[in-house]
Amino acid sequence: MGSAGCSQVSWHLVFLVLCLFVTGLVDGFNERHPQGPRLIIGVVRSAYEGNYTCIVTFKDHGRTYNLTRTVKMKVVGSPNKALPPQFTSPNEKVVYELEAGDDLVLPCEVFFTFLKDSRTEVWWTIDGKNTDDIMDVKVTQSEIPRRFEDKTIIRTLTVAKATPEDLKRNYTCYARNARGEGHSQAIVRMKVAAPKYTVELACGLGATILLVVVLIVIYHVYWLEMVLFYRAHFGTDETILDGKEYDVYVSYARNAEEEEFVLLTLRGVLENEFGYKLCIFDRDSLPGGIVTDETLSFIQKSQRLLVVLSPNYVMQGTQALLELKAGLENMASKGNIKVILVQYKVIKKSKVKELKQAKAALTIIKWKGEKSKFPKGRFWKELQLELPVKKIIRSSSLDGQEPSYVSLRNV
Repeated sequence: MGSAGCSQVSWHLVFLVLCLFVTGLVDGFNERHPQGPRLIIGVVRSAYEGNYTCIVTFKDHGRTYNLTRTVKMKVVGSPNKALPPQFTSPNEKVVYELEAGDDLVLPCEVFFTFLKDSRTEVWWTIDGKNTDDIMDVKVTQSEIPRRFEDKTIIRTLTVAKATPEDLKRNYTCYARNARGEGHSQAIVRMKVAAPKYTVELACGLGATILLVVVLIVIYHVYWLEMVLFYRAHFGTDETILDGKEYDVYVSYARNAEEEEFVLLTLRGVLENEFGYKLCIFDRDSLPGGIVTDETLSFIQKSQRLLVVLSPNYVMQGTQALLELKAGLENMASKGNIKVILVQYKVIKKSKVKELKQAKAALTIIKWKGEKSKFPKGRFWKELQLELPVKKIIRSSSLDGQEPSYVSLRNV
Protein backbone atom coordinates (compact mmCIF):
# COMPACT_ATOMS: atom_id res chain seq x y z
CA MET A 1 0.00 0.00 0.00
CA GLY A 2 1.14 3.54 -0.58
CA SER A 3 0.20 7.15 0.25
CA ALA A 4 0.49 10.43 -1.66
CA GLY A 5 -0.05 14.20 -0.94
CA CYS A 6 -2.52 16.19 -3.06
CA SER A 7 -0.96 17.21 -6.37
CA GLN A 8 2.40 17.96 -4.72
CA VAL A 9 3.53 14.37 -4.53
CA SER A 10 2.26 12.51 -7.54
CA TRP A 11 -0.41 12.63 -10.21
CA HIS A 12 -1.33 8.98 -9.75
CA LEU A 13 -1.85 6.86 -6.71
CA VAL A 14 -2.16 3.12 -7.12
CA PHE A 15 -3.54 0.83 -4.47
CA LEU A 16 -2.55 -2.80 -4.97
CA VAL A 17 -5.31 -4.74 -3.36
CA LEU A 18 -6.24 -8.42 -3.60
CA CYS A 19 -9.90 -7.93 -4.41
CA LEU A 20 -12.07 -8.49 -7.45
CA PHE A 21 -15.41 -6.97 -6.55
CA VAL A 22 -14.62 -3.34 -5.79
CA THR A 23 -16.11 -1.81 -8.93
CA GLY A 24 -19.67 -1.46 -7.71
CA LEU A 25 -18.74 0.75 -4.74
CA VAL A 26 -16.74 3.47 -6.49
CA ASP A 27 -18.96 4.22 -9.49
CA GLY A 28 -19.58 7.94 -10.06
CA PHE A 29 -16.13 9.21 -8.90
CA ASN A 30 -14.31 10.93 -11.77
CA GLU A 31 -10.82 11.03 -10.28
CA ARG A 32 -11.03 7.77 -8.32
CA HIS A 33 -11.88 4.63 -10.26
CA PRO A 34 -11.04 0.87 -10.14
CA GLN A 35 -8.81 -0.75 -12.66
CA GLY A 36 -8.94 -4.50 -12.21
CA PRO A 37 -7.85 -5.33 -8.69
CA ARG A 38 -6.41 -1.83 -8.27
CA LEU A 39 -7.94 1.56 -7.22
CA ILE A 40 -6.56 4.47 -9.24
CA ILE A 41 -6.62 8.06 -7.88
CA GLY A 42 -5.78 10.29 -10.82
CA VAL A 43 -5.31 13.61 -8.92
CA VAL A 44 -4.58 13.49 -5.21
CA ARG A 45 -6.43 16.15 -3.20
CA SER A 46 -6.46 16.93 0.50
CA ALA A 47 -10.16 15.98 0.65
CA TYR A 48 -9.29 12.42 -0.45
CA GLU A 49 -7.39 11.79 2.77
CA GLY A 50 -8.93 9.06 4.89
CA ASN A 51 -9.61 5.28 5.06
CA TYR A 52 -10.15 3.07 1.98
CA THR A 53 -11.62 -0.43 2.43
CA CYS A 54 -11.40 -3.36 0.00
CA ILE A 55 -14.14 -6.02 0.30
CA VAL A 56 -13.67 -9.59 -1.07
CA THR A 57 -16.71 -11.91 -1.21
CA PHE A 58 -16.47 -15.71 -1.66
CA LYS A 59 -18.57 -18.86 -0.99
CA ASP A 60 -17.61 -21.98 0.85
CA HIS A 61 -19.95 -25.00 1.33
CA GLY A 62 -22.95 -22.89 0.41
CA ARG A 63 -22.15 -20.03 2.74
CA THR A 64 -21.05 -16.49 1.66
CA TYR A 65 -18.09 -14.82 3.39
CA ASN A 66 -16.78 -11.21 3.19
CA LEU A 67 -13.15 -10.34 3.79
CA THR A 68 -12.13 -6.67 4.25
CA ARG A 69 -8.90 -4.77 4.49
CA THR A 70 -8.66 -1.02 5.26
CA VAL A 71 -5.85 1.23 4.13
CA LYS A 72 -5.38 4.76 5.57
CA MET A 73 -4.19 7.40 3.13
CA LYS A 74 -2.39 10.53 4.40
CA VAL A 75 -1.87 13.55 2.11
CA VAL A 76 1.54 15.21 2.55
CA GLY A 77 3.58 17.88 0.78
CA SER A 78 5.34 17.27 -2.48
CA PRO A 79 9.12 16.80 -2.19
CA ASN A 80 9.46 18.79 -5.41
CA LYS A 81 8.27 21.89 -3.58
CA ALA A 82 10.14 21.40 -0.34
CA LEU A 83 12.13 24.44 0.85
CA PRO A 84 14.98 25.18 3.23
CA PRO A 85 13.93 26.64 6.62
CA GLN A 86 11.97 29.91 6.32
CA PHE A 87 12.50 32.45 9.16
CA THR A 88 9.57 34.57 10.33
CA SER A 89 11.43 36.02 13.30
CA PRO A 90 13.87 37.37 14.24
CA ASN A 91 14.29 39.74 11.30
CA GLU A 92 15.84 43.11 10.50
CA LYS A 93 12.51 44.95 10.89
CA VAL A 94 12.09 44.07 14.58
CA VAL A 95 14.37 45.72 17.15
CA TYR A 96 14.40 44.53 20.76
CA GLU A 97 15.15 47.62 22.83
CA LEU A 98 15.40 47.09 26.57
CA GLU A 99 16.80 48.67 29.68
CA ALA A 100 19.35 46.88 31.85
CA GLY A 101 17.53 44.62 34.33
CA ASP A 102 14.68 43.72 31.97
CA ASP A 103 14.04 40.14 30.83
CA LEU A 104 15.28 39.56 27.29
CA VAL A 105 12.82 37.30 25.43
CA LEU A 106 13.74 36.37 21.85
CA PRO A 107 11.36 34.11 19.87
CA CYS A 108 12.72 32.29 16.82
CA GLU A 109 9.88 31.23 14.51
CA VAL A 110 10.79 28.96 11.58
CA PHE A 111 8.53 27.36 8.95
CA PHE A 112 9.41 23.89 7.59
CA THR A 113 7.85 22.26 4.55
CA PHE A 114 7.29 18.47 4.63
CA LEU A 115 10.27 16.31 3.76
CA LYS A 116 10.06 12.57 4.31
CA ASP A 117 12.62 11.26 6.77
CA SER A 118 14.12 14.76 7.20
CA ARG A 119 15.17 16.09 10.60
CA THR A 120 14.14 19.62 11.55
CA GLU A 121 16.45 21.44 13.95
CA VAL A 122 16.29 24.94 15.50
CA TRP A 123 18.87 26.31 17.95
CA TRP A 124 20.17 29.61 19.35
CA THR A 125 23.75 30.77 19.68
CA ILE A 126 25.12 33.59 21.86
CA ASP A 127 28.32 35.09 20.51
CA GLY A 128 28.68 31.94 18.38
CA LYS A 129 28.28 29.52 21.32
CA ASN A 130 25.35 27.09 21.37
CA THR A 131 22.91 27.78 24.20
CA ASP A 132 23.05 24.09 25.18
CA ASP A 133 26.50 24.86 26.54
CA ILE A 134 25.39 27.95 28.50
CA MET A 135 23.87 27.47 31.92
CA ASP A 136 22.29 30.87 32.68
CA VAL A 137 19.78 31.02 29.82
CA LYS A 138 16.39 29.43 29.37
CA VAL A 139 15.24 27.94 26.06
CA THR A 140 11.72 26.65 25.38
CA GLN A 141 10.36 25.16 22.15
CA SER A 142 6.87 24.65 20.74
CA GLU A 143 5.66 23.12 17.48
CA ILE A 144 2.61 24.13 15.42
CA PRO A 145 1.42 21.58 12.81
CA ARG A 146 0.29 22.79 9.40
CA ARG A 147 -1.44 21.20 6.39
CA PHE A 148 0.30 18.47 4.42
CA GLU A 149 2.64 17.74 7.35
CA ASP A 150 4.24 21.20 7.16
CA LYS A 151 5.03 22.73 10.56
CA THR A 152 6.22 25.84 12.37
CA ILE A 153 8.71 25.59 15.20
CA ILE A 154 9.03 28.40 17.76
CA ARG A 155 12.15 28.28 19.92
CA THR A 156 12.26 31.03 22.55
CA LEU A 157 15.44 32.22 24.23
CA THR A 158 15.08 34.01 27.58
CA VAL A 159 17.81 35.87 29.46
CA ALA A 160 16.48 36.89 32.87
CA LYS A 161 17.44 40.35 34.16
CA ALA A 162 19.75 41.11 31.29
CA THR A 163 22.86 43.13 32.11
CA PRO A 164 24.32 45.84 29.86
CA GLU A 165 26.86 43.23 28.69
CA ASP A 166 24.03 40.81 27.80
CA LEU A 167 22.37 43.48 25.64
CA LYS A 168 25.59 43.91 23.65
CA ARG A 169 25.96 40.22 22.69
CA ASN A 170 25.23 38.58 19.36
CA TYR A 171 22.04 36.47 19.42
CA THR A 172 21.58 34.32 16.31
CA CYS A 173 18.97 31.65 15.57
CA TYR A 174 19.85 28.71 13.29
CA ALA A 175 17.57 26.20 11.56
CA ARG A 176 18.25 23.16 9.38
CA ASN A 177 16.47 20.45 7.38
CA ALA A 178 17.40 18.17 4.50
CA ARG A 179 17.07 21.07 2.06
CA GLY A 180 19.58 23.33 3.76
CA GLU A 181 20.51 25.48 6.70
CA GLY A 182 19.82 29.15 7.49
CA HIS A 183 20.21 31.69 10.27
CA SER A 184 18.81 35.04 11.36
CA GLN A 185 20.24 37.46 13.90
CA ALA A 186 18.13 39.29 16.51
CA ILE A 187 18.76 43.04 16.76
CA VAL A 188 19.12 43.86 20.46
CA ARG A 189 19.79 47.39 21.71
CA MET A 190 20.00 49.06 25.06
CA LYS A 191 17.29 51.66 25.52
CA VAL A 192 18.77 55.14 25.77
CA ALA A 193 18.07 56.61 29.19
CA ALA A 194 16.09 59.81 29.29
CA PRO A 195 18.37 62.87 29.58
CA LYS A 196 18.73 64.44 32.99
CA TYR A 197 17.39 67.75 31.72
CA THR A 198 13.92 66.30 30.99
CA VAL A 199 12.50 68.31 33.88
CA GLU A 200 14.06 71.48 32.53
CA LEU A 201 12.67 70.79 29.08
CA ALA A 202 9.22 70.07 30.50
CA CYS A 203 9.30 73.28 32.54
CA GLY A 204 10.45 75.28 29.53
CA LEU A 205 7.73 73.79 27.33
CA GLY A 206 5.13 74.38 30.02
CA ALA A 207 6.24 78.00 30.45
CA THR A 208 6.09 78.54 26.69
CA ILE A 209 2.59 77.09 26.46
CA LEU A 210 1.49 79.18 29.46
CA LEU A 211 2.94 82.31 27.87
CA VAL A 212 1.11 81.61 24.60
CA VAL A 213 -2.17 81.07 26.48
CA VAL A 214 -1.67 84.30 28.45
CA LEU A 215 -0.93 86.23 25.25
CA ILE A 216 -4.04 84.81 23.60
CA VAL A 217 -6.16 85.80 26.60
CA ILE A 218 -4.60 89.26 26.70
CA TYR A 219 -5.23 89.73 22.99
CA HIS A 220 -8.81 88.49 23.33
CA VAL A 221 -9.50 90.91 26.20
CA TYR A 222 -7.41 93.89 25.11
CA TRP A 223 -7.40 93.60 21.31
CA LEU A 224 -9.20 96.95 20.97
CA GLU A 225 -6.60 98.71 23.09
CA MET A 226 -3.77 97.05 21.15
CA VAL A 227 -5.18 98.06 17.76
CA LEU A 228 -5.79 101.63 18.93
CA PHE A 229 -2.28 101.79 20.39
CA TYR A 230 -0.82 100.67 17.08
CA ARG A 231 -2.92 103.19 15.17
CA ALA A 232 -1.90 106.00 17.50
CA HIS A 233 1.84 105.30 17.23
CA PHE A 234 2.33 103.72 13.81
CA GLY A 235 -0.79 104.49 11.79
CA THR A 236 -0.85 107.06 8.98
CA ASP A 237 -3.02 110.10 9.53
CA GLU A 238 -5.95 109.65 7.12
CA THR A 239 -7.11 113.27 7.42
CA ILE A 240 -4.00 114.78 5.84
CA LEU A 241 -4.46 115.75 2.17
CA ASP A 242 -7.64 113.67 1.90
CA GLY A 243 -9.55 116.47 0.21
CA LYS A 244 -12.34 116.24 2.79
CA GLU A 245 -13.63 119.16 4.80
CA TYR A 246 -15.13 117.02 7.57
CA ASP A 247 -14.09 113.83 9.31
CA VAL A 248 -17.59 112.66 10.25
CA TYR A 249 -21.10 113.56 9.09
CA VAL A 250 -23.64 112.70 11.82
CA SER A 251 -27.07 111.49 10.70
CA TYR A 252 -29.80 111.25 13.35
CA ALA A 253 -33.52 111.62 13.91
CA ARG A 254 -34.55 115.21 14.53
CA ASN A 255 -36.14 115.06 17.97
CA ALA A 256 -35.14 116.36 21.38
CA GLU A 257 -33.66 113.10 22.79
CA GLU A 258 -31.49 112.24 19.78
CA GLU A 259 -30.38 115.86 19.37
CA GLU A 260 -29.23 115.96 22.99
CA PHE A 261 -27.27 112.70 22.51
CA VAL A 262 -25.61 113.98 19.33
CA LEU A 263 -24.90 117.59 20.31
CA LEU A 264 -23.79 116.95 23.89
CA THR A 265 -22.47 113.41 24.08
CA LEU A 266 -21.13 112.53 20.61
CA ARG A 267 -19.90 115.98 19.75
CA GLY A 268 -18.42 116.53 23.22
CA VAL A 269 -16.20 113.44 23.05
CA LEU A 270 -15.42 113.20 19.31
CA GLU A 271 -14.55 116.89 18.89
CA ASN A 272 -13.22 117.88 22.29
CA GLU A 273 -11.45 114.67 23.30
CA PHE A 274 -10.57 112.85 20.05
CA GLY A 275 -10.07 115.94 17.88
CA TYR A 276 -12.40 114.96 15.01
CA LYS A 277 -14.22 117.58 12.94
CA LEU A 278 -17.93 116.77 12.86
CA CYS A 279 -20.54 117.97 10.38
CA ILE A 280 -23.95 118.36 12.00
CA PHE A 281 -26.53 119.58 9.51
CA ASP A 282 -28.62 121.68 11.87
CA ARG A 283 -25.49 123.36 13.18
CA ASP A 284 -23.33 123.76 10.07
CA SER A 285 -25.86 124.39 7.28
CA LEU A 286 -26.60 127.91 6.04
CA PRO A 287 -30.17 129.18 6.29
CA GLY A 288 -32.20 129.36 3.08
CA GLY A 289 -30.44 126.50 1.30
CA ILE A 290 -32.03 123.46 -0.34
CA VAL A 291 -31.97 120.63 2.19
CA THR A 292 -31.39 117.83 -0.31
CA ASP A 293 -28.53 119.55 -2.10
CA GLU A 294 -26.83 120.61 1.10
CA THR A 295 -27.19 117.12 2.60
CA LEU A 296 -25.56 115.45 -0.40
CA SER A 297 -22.83 118.11 -0.44
CA PHE A 298 -22.00 117.57 3.23
CA ILE A 299 -21.83 113.79 2.76
CA GLN A 300 -19.47 114.24 -0.21
CA LYS A 301 -17.21 116.40 1.94
CA SER A 302 -16.99 113.83 4.81
CA GLN A 303 -14.86 110.73 5.32
CA ARG A 304 -17.39 108.90 7.47
CA LEU A 305 -21.18 108.85 7.78
CA LEU A 306 -22.14 108.13 11.40
CA VAL A 307 -25.76 106.94 11.61
CA VAL A 308 -27.47 107.13 15.03
CA LEU A 309 -30.18 104.44 14.87
CA SER A 310 -33.42 104.70 16.83
CA PRO A 311 -37.11 103.93 16.17
CA ASN A 312 -37.63 107.57 15.11
CA TYR A 313 -34.84 107.27 12.53
CA VAL A 314 -36.70 104.85 10.27
CA MET A 315 -39.85 106.94 9.86
CA GLN A 316 -40.59 107.39 6.13
CA GLY A 317 -39.95 110.72 4.49
CA THR A 318 -37.43 111.99 7.03
CA GLN A 319 -34.17 113.71 6.21
CA ALA A 320 -32.34 110.98 8.16
CA LEU A 321 -33.41 108.29 5.67
CA LEU A 322 -32.22 110.52 2.81
CA GLU A 323 -28.81 110.76 4.48
CA LEU A 324 -28.62 106.99 5.00
CA LYS A 325 -29.53 106.18 1.39
CA ALA A 326 -27.08 108.75 0.04
CA GLY A 327 -24.26 107.40 2.22
CA LEU A 328 -24.88 103.76 1.31
CA GLU A 329 -25.10 104.59 -2.38
CA ASN A 330 -21.87 106.59 -2.23
CA MET A 331 -20.08 103.75 -0.34
CA ALA A 332 -21.29 101.12 -2.84
CA SER A 333 -20.57 103.07 -6.03
CA LYS A 334 -17.61 105.38 -5.33
CA GLY A 335 -16.23 103.97 -2.12
CA ASN A 336 -15.00 107.35 -0.82
CA ILE A 337 -17.10 107.27 2.37
CA LYS A 338 -17.64 104.63 5.05
CA VAL A 339 -20.93 104.19 6.95
CA ILE A 340 -20.82 103.63 10.74
CA LEU A 341 -23.93 102.37 12.55
CA VAL A 342 -24.46 103.38 16.19
CA GLN A 343 -27.52 101.81 17.85
CA TYR A 344 -28.84 104.44 20.24
CA LYS A 345 -32.10 102.57 20.80
CA VAL A 346 -33.25 99.14 19.58
CA ILE A 347 -35.31 99.06 16.37
CA LYS A 348 -37.63 96.08 16.67
CA LYS A 349 -38.98 96.00 13.12
CA SER A 350 -38.14 98.03 10.05
CA LYS A 351 -39.35 97.89 6.46
CA VAL A 352 -36.57 100.14 5.16
CA LYS A 353 -34.64 98.04 2.66
CA GLU A 354 -31.46 100.11 2.87
CA LEU A 355 -31.34 99.80 6.65
CA LYS A 356 -31.75 96.00 6.48
CA GLN A 357 -28.88 95.78 4.00
CA ALA A 358 -26.70 98.05 6.11
CA LYS A 359 -27.34 96.08 9.32
CA ALA A 360 -26.53 92.82 7.52
CA ALA A 361 -23.25 94.12 6.05
CA LEU A 362 -21.90 96.50 8.70
CA THR A 363 -20.87 96.23 12.33
CA ILE A 364 -23.32 97.82 14.77
CA ILE A 365 -21.83 99.68 17.77
CA LYS A 366 -24.32 99.61 20.64
CA TRP A 367 -24.86 102.49 23.07
CA LYS A 368 -25.60 101.07 26.54
CA GLY A 369 -26.62 104.20 28.42
CA GLU A 370 -24.75 104.84 31.65
CA LYS A 371 -22.27 102.03 30.94
CA SER A 372 -21.11 103.76 27.74
CA LYS A 373 -20.72 107.33 29.00
CA PHE A 374 -17.16 107.03 30.23
CA PRO A 375 -14.92 108.24 27.34
CA LYS A 376 -12.36 105.44 27.91
CA GLY A 377 -15.07 102.77 27.81
CA ARG A 378 -15.55 100.05 25.21
CA PHE A 379 -18.19 101.97 23.23
CA TRP A 380 -15.82 104.81 22.44
CA LYS A 381 -12.96 102.45 21.63
CA GLU A 382 -15.13 100.51 19.16
CA LEU A 383 -16.32 103.79 17.64
CA GLN A 384 -12.79 105.19 17.39
CA LEU A 385 -11.68 102.03 15.61
CA GLU A 386 -14.20 102.78 12.82
CA LEU A 387 -13.22 106.46 12.56
CA PRO A 388 -10.29 107.77 10.47
CA VAL A 389 -6.79 107.55 11.95
CA LYS A 390 -5.95 111.03 13.20
CA LYS A 391 -2.87 112.20 15.07
CA ILE A 392 -3.81 114.33 18.08
CA ILE A 393 -1.15 116.49 19.73
CA ARG A 394 -2.11 117.29 23.29
CA SER A 395 -0.36 120.04 25.20
CA SER A 396 0.77 119.24 28.72
CA SER A 397 -0.79 121.03 31.64
CA LEU A 398 1.21 123.34 33.84
CA ASP A 399 1.95 120.66 36.44
CA GLY A 400 3.36 118.31 33.77
CA GLN A 401 0.48 115.82 33.90
CA GLU A 402 -1.65 114.63 30.99
CA PRO A 403 -5.05 116.38 30.78
CA SER A 404 -7.84 114.06 31.86
CA TYR A 405 -10.92 113.22 29.79
CA VAL A 406 -14.00 115.27 30.55
CA SER A 407 -16.61 113.19 32.33
CA LEU A 408 -19.89 113.08 30.41
CA ARG A 409 -21.73 113.34 33.66
CA ASN A 410 -20.47 116.90 33.94
CA VAL A 411 -21.45 117.91 30.40
